[in-house]
Amino acid sequence: MKKLLTAAALAVAAVTLSAPPAFAVETGDFHGSGIGPYPADAVASAERVARTFARNTGWLDSQCYRRSFDVRSNMGYYSATVWLYCQR
Repeated sequence: MKKLLTAAALAVAAVTLSAPPAFAVETGDFHGSGIGPYPADAVASAERVARTFARNTGWLDSQCYRRSFDVRSNMGYYSATVWLYCQR
């Protein structure tokens, strides 16, 4: 009887140790580029593009935030690149 209980306990421990984590986190990174007459317009345009890419792969807007952006001036208009980080 003692051997049977020991074997059962070892089997339960093996199954428990091989199980995946209960709270696995999925992440995604997206970037987009845009232009505008002002820096804020260029960033907003680039963020719309990045969010469109994220939405097209199943992410919700509430699951993504703007991680960083880069704005550059180009002869009277601005160009920007925005990086989004998504987590669910």
